[in-house]
Amino acid sequence: MKKILFTVALCAMTAGAFASNSTLAETAGEDINYGDPTASFSTFGVSRSGDATQLNGMLGIGNNIFQLDLGIADKKTSEGKLDYNYRGRYFHVTDGLGFSVDVLGDRNSTTALAGMIYKFQVTENVMLFPMLSVGRTAADEAGKQTFKSTVYQAGLYGMYAFDAGHWLYANPKSTYVQQAKEWVPQVEIGGGYMVSDVVSVGFKVEHTAETEYLKKDTTGWLQANYYF
Repeated sequence: MKKILFTVALCAMTAGAFASNSTLAETAGEDINYGDPTASFSTFGVSRSGDATQLNGMLGIGNNIFQLDLGIADKKTSEGKLDYNYRGRYFHVTDGLGFSVDVLGDRNSTTALAGMIYKFQVTENVMLFPMLSVGRTAADEAGKQTFKSTVYQAGLYGMYAFDAGHWLYANPKSTYVQQAKEWVPQVEIGGGYMVSDVVSVGFKVEHTAETEYLKKDTTGWLQANYYF
């Protein structure tokens, strides 16, 4: 049973970040690429996988960014209940350095994380963002908490920003779950294309490697965003 709860808790950590990546906008007279995870902008979007839909919203107010994602699976749980996941985030960024606080989870688990990210402008079009987070995760069954652990996550987000505002990115990362004494390697790749000045479409593929407690898993998503 602990293996199942460990899987639930880890999936909750990775289920919420369906993307407010987008394309080109003008802020304070400077062109930015919305694929930049440290950029402040506002958007509303939808993401779709083979068996779930997620609504994505983000509001950028200067250096302060507020984000909310809500995902709902096509099928209900084995108990006939709605299967959902969520993520709420507050993000503060200054000169490429960002600090975030996240609360995310699903019907059976909750995770709280604090993290930081830094932007390295390698060339005009190539950017690298090392990331580090730490937090606590807990999962329960029948209303009783049966799994809890400290978690650590390190990753590197690399992005190529096209001059026209399109982007491609790769985000390898690894999560250490202290109670399970296990590293879980993951990688996410994706990109986006600007359809108009305020609309983009994109894709994302997430892959989790096989470990002692987890089977390998690959999920693909299609995305669309509107910017305002």
